[in-house]
Amino acid sequence: MNKVPIQIMDLTTLKAVVYELRQEILPSRFENAQQVDSHTLQLGFRTLEKHTWIEISWFAESPRIVQIPPPKRYGEKSTLAKQLKHLLVNLALLEIEQTGFERIVRFKFSSRPGKEIEKEVVVELMGRHSNILVLDRSRKVITLGKQIKQNHSRLRPIGTGDLYKSPPPLKGLTPKLSESFHSWKENICLVPSTFKNSLKDTYQGISPALTLQIASNDYNEAINLINQSVTSIELKIWEAIYKRWQQWLLDIENNNYTINFKGSTDFIVWGKIKSNFKNTQISLTLGKYYSNKIIDRKINSISYKLKHDLEKSKDDQVRKLEAQRLLIKNISEYITMQTKANNILTLLSPTKKQIIEAQNLFKKAKRKRRSRESILNRVEFHKKKISEIEYFELFLDSLMYEDNVPSKDKLDSIIELEEEVEEYICIKKSSSKFKSNRKNEQASTIKEVQSPSGLKIQIGSNNRQNELISLRKGKKGDLWFHAQETPGSHVVLKSSNGLIDDKDIQLAADLASFFSRARANKLVPVIMVPIENLKRISGSLPGTVSHKGGKVLWGKAERAKKYFHQK
Repeated sequence: MNKVPIQIMDLTTLKAVVYELRQEILPSRFENAQQVDSHTLQLGFRTLEKHTWIEISWFAESPRIVQIPPPKRYGEKSTLAKQLKHLLVNLALLEIEQTGFERIVRFKFSSRPGKEIEKEVVVELMGRHSNILVLDRSRKVITLGKQIKQNHSRLRPIGTGDLYKSPPPLKGLTPKLSESFHSWKENICLVPSTFKNSLKDTYQGISPALTLQIASNDYNEAINLINQSVTSIELKIWEAIYKRWQQWLLDIENNNYTINFKGSTDFIVWGKIKSNFKNTQISLTLGKYYSNKIIDRKINSISYKLKHDLEKSKDDQVRKLEAQRLLIKNISEYITMQTKANNILTLLSPTKKQIIEAQNLFKKAKRKRRSRESILNRVEFHKKKISEIEYFELFLDSLMYEDNVPSKDKLDSIIELEEEVEEYICIKKSSSKFKSNRKNEQASTIKEVQSPSGLKIQIGSNNRQNELISLRKGKKGDLWFHAQETPGSHVVLKSSNGLIDDKDIQLAADLASFFSRARANKLVPVIMVPIENLKRISGSLPGTVSHKGGKVLWGKAERAKKYFHQK
């Protein structure tokens, strides 16, 4: 499985976000808390001018503090969210503290400005050791994101009721703007190693992303440089790196942050680079960045699991089908048995032993003949299951093939498909606390394009959507299209809404060929049927229909691909 790379929120990014949040939400009143998953909280704050939401995550692969657009209500019943709402109710956020090169942020709350700090929310963004803790005025832990037991950390176990202890102090030298080039270079070259290891081991606050950014704006150049030994780097390159090092420290000192998505890493928040984003957008822009990356990662994870489950189910059905076919082959011997028995009984004077043998052969032949019908039913059952699995495989391929669909819509569609697979193929019940159940609702957006005449053409992304557009929402006068004799999406031309011409019909046929298993073919036969001639096949998957009549057209998938991506 290919993981979606996510740039970790390092010290520089954290400082930029904290600086911006101080301008945005200090002072403000705490209003709400909700938990979207086991390691992510969303907190709402009200200033005199507006309502602002921030997201805090202690997930090891993407720990972060970012601003987010107002979210949907979700996860408010979680214990941690309830505790935060109870503990911080009617309190004002007065300070956001982050010192030096530590990746620890303290949100300090009091009843009003000038009063003693009553509660403190400490966020530690330290990779797999990331956590969130709520402290009282005596710095005792009231609640926290995850308990750290003795067997997890002998150095710093911590749980509810314990006095808060800060993490161990950072190793290495503190980066200083006043340090000379000679001293800086000498410190890094003290132990011969690669540039990335020497820089990380020598100074505090150095992340893999920052190492790349300081090395060069170009990714390939940066990768090549950071893997070189410090003893092989030329003097002029050292001078260029030192210049960028000084720029980094100067921007931190002056809180001169901007965000740019062109460079040696996914994003960079310092340096004299022209950017399309204003400083005030850094936190919110990063919120969108992390949201999209996490959604993409979920999409990849679910699609990988779905593909594996479908392949496993299909292999199982193919194996069972072959076993039934082998039984059919063996059962076909009943004709030979009957013939042999008849030959014995037609002898002029068969012995008693031969008569008994013939009777036994007749009995065996009769049993085999009776079981043949039930085996044939099982053969048809396994063929049907294989066909259903191939439909799911097609829907998954189509979803992953599209690259112009918003990530959130794609995630909704793939979760809906996953639930269908679990219900009809793998028969699983999800026990996830945070996973929504879309079984009885149409959660994902139906794909629609506009025909040359301005009419809607709807395309199903799964079985429920096929049923929705074809049987539940289809009206008399609409036209239904489907690739012939191959798994494919239902395509409905809403011709009941206006006049159509040949271009509309051809486009619908092209789309039916594109959203089918035969999309790689140059031409695909597509059946066109008036929607009132469709009939649901009972006992089958949603969207499984039969039809009477119809006309066969030829669809061109390549032509549909261009039109679909344009629209």
